[in-house]
Amino acid sequence: MIAGHGQWRGAAGRLRAERTRIVLVVAEDRPETLAALNAIRDAYRAAFAQEAVGLVLSPACASFR
Repeated sequence: MIAGHGQWRGAAGRLRAERTRIVLVVAEDRPETLAALNAIRDAYRAAFAQEAVGLVLSPACASFR
């Protein structure tokens, strides 16, 4: 997890800002992976009354030794 600061325009049109956490997930590009990530986002949004929970998908080459 990476600490960050988020800012967005809420549904009421007001600018909102708050501390945030960025979670970096390295995973295979499969439909099941996207479905699991979306389920996590939906659960987090409901549990913490968030208007939105972001997701960025970026292709990468990773290697672990």
